[in-house]
Amino acid sequence: MPVLAISSQVVAGHVGNSAAQFVLQALGHEVWAVPTVLLSHHPGHGAPKGRSTSPQELENLLDSLWEGGWMDQVSGVMAGYFTSEDQIKIAAATIARLKKLRSDLPVLIDPIMGDEGAVYVADAVPDAIREQLMPLATITTPNLFELCVLTQTSWPMAQDADIAALARGFIAVETLVTSVPGTSKEFISSKLVTATDETLFETRRVTSAPNGVGDVTAAAYLALRLNGKDAPDAASAATEIVRHLVASSVSEGLKELPLVTNRQIIASIAEGT
Repeated sequence: MPVLAISSQVVAGHVGNSAAQFVLQALGHEVWAVPTVLLSHHPGHGAPKGRSTSPQELENLLDSLWEGGWMDQVSGVMAGYFTSEDQIKIAAATIARLKKLRSDLPVLIDPIMGDEGAVYVADAVPDAIREQLMPLATITTPNLFELCVLTQTSWPMAQDADIAALARGFIAVETLVTSVPGTSKEFISSKLVTATDETLFETRRVTSAPNGVGDVTAAAYLALRLNGKDAPDAASAATEIVRHLVASSVSEGLKELPLVTNRQIIASIAEGT
């Protein structure tokens, strides 16, 4: 059964849907990728060429899927990067309509808006994500800064702030918070927060990690949850997949995550082999 993925797309490289689609497919899921922006490459490689998807075009793409009967097959939704509030309104309407067809539809919202104190989306986007998309989410995967933006918590976060309490402020059943400080400066963590539990997953910090780590984490986590893994096991496997990809990119001196050459390892980690 397919996953509807609404996010950014690049021609070269692995970020946004250009990362998430491959990971979801490698873990057994058809993907219908709807681009909110199409760029030649990630801006981290220099100024790209491309364009944002107009709200009318985005609506046309989604409406055509409805008209063709494709949406009846959707088994999960993943929404990430948006360039405008209008795009978010259209995505939210589509997700709400899908949830009317299937009340238990897994919906992962990856609230892509910034990192380490810097917001890099249009001013209206964070509020629109908070108000329109988050109430529809069953899973969300913010980094720590995005969690602060969503919960209107000051940044840098106070040392005694309870990340789990902030995460439980969402309607989402599960929140996987990335870029959480580790037990020392050498480590970085992700924290899985559910209604009753919280689990920390720690890995060694890499300063030169390529872009796309958050996209891969979110896609792997959703795929594994759809495959029947429980939340802690899915988060553990997703974290290990990212750890391996980052280590491989660093050891090989790559500027992108080596998804294709590691496709078998991604599958084996997901299967626990």
